[in-house]
Amino acid sequence: MASNEQGQSGLDVQPKMSINKAAEFLGISVQAVHRKLKAKNLVCPKIGNKAFITQEIARPLFELKFKNKIIAGQIVKGGTGKTTAIDNIACCANSFGAKVLLIDIDPQGNLTDAHDVDADELPVLVDFIQEGIKVSDGIVNVSPGLDLIASRIENVVLDNILMLKKMNLEKVFHNIFKSVIKDYDFIFIDCPPTMGASVTAATLFCDLILAPLNPDKFSAKGLKILKSEVKNIDDQYDKDIPYKVFLNKFSGNTILSDKAIATIIADPDMEGRALQTAVRYGQEIPNATDANKSLFSSLKKSTLRDDFEALTMELLEIKSPRSNSRATSGKASSKKRAMEEAV
Repeated sequence: MASNEQGQSGLDVQPKMSINKAAEFLGISVQAVHRKLKAKNLVCPKIGNKAFITQEIARPLFELKFKNKIIAGQIVKGGTGKTTAIDNIACCANSFGAKVLLIDIDPQGNLTDAHDVDADELPVLVDFIQEGIKVSDGIVNVSPGLDLIASRIENVVLDNILMLKKMNLEKVFHNIFKSVIKDYDFIFIDCPPTMGASVTAATLFCDLILAPLNPDKFSAKGLKILKSEVKNIDDQYDKDIPYKVFLNKFSGNTILSDKAIATIIADPDMEGRALQTAVRYGQEIPNATDANKSLFSSLKKSTLRDDFEALTMELLEIKSPRSNSRATSGKASSKKRAMEEAV
């Protein structure tokens, strides 16, 4: 495994959680958090005089039992915020102590660029398949508990290779990644906005598909195509692959103006598939991305960070250790609330 020495590193980009947020999550006082840290001999890093929690601290502090998942981010529509959503969900999970692997299979390599990783120096998925390189040789540690398998433009031939070699799409990803699956609590795959052989292979490998849905008719059409293709895969391989959607980049005005979104959310077939948490539109995302950071690299308060935290907890079933959890109450607008506001 390589370290990302070529790009930004250290505490500046590492996912973080404030002591106040940890206290809120645990349902105890800030002073009680400090006592727990001291009892466990955990020393928090600081920015100035402000202490905070990293993955290495959060894991023994929270002692969460994560429900392991492999999640593929995909939708047949570019510009939905899929990559930034996958990245921020992964970084949020990491801030709770999870060990996370990001797998970039999009030839554009936006997830790779988001972590300031030079993929030219690393093997990528097409190299694992064609040259038999061990997947462990392609894993880059971008921060404690957060690893990445990079992508570059050469992955554009993945679909052709998979088809020409007549590879078993149901097993190809499992065969490549089986040696490292056990090392992670969560694995996230960033797929290109297509439904070729490589995305089909990722679909068959994952436990869940996650699709961001923007408040526009083009995104709605992309979701319809995704639903149709997943059904085709289910039928062909005798599977029942679950998928979840969430509203991304929304505001009251855009939801109100777009009937297509309301129609899809109201579709009986979508019952149980639409996550309750919605992510609002904001400038923080492009600002953080330009700096090769996630929203969780900073301790600055942010409505978008709150939204992604609530989304992550809902999606990954991260629950507070306290019996009557109120950790996500009021932190993000839900799909239900957004729809009610649109009426």
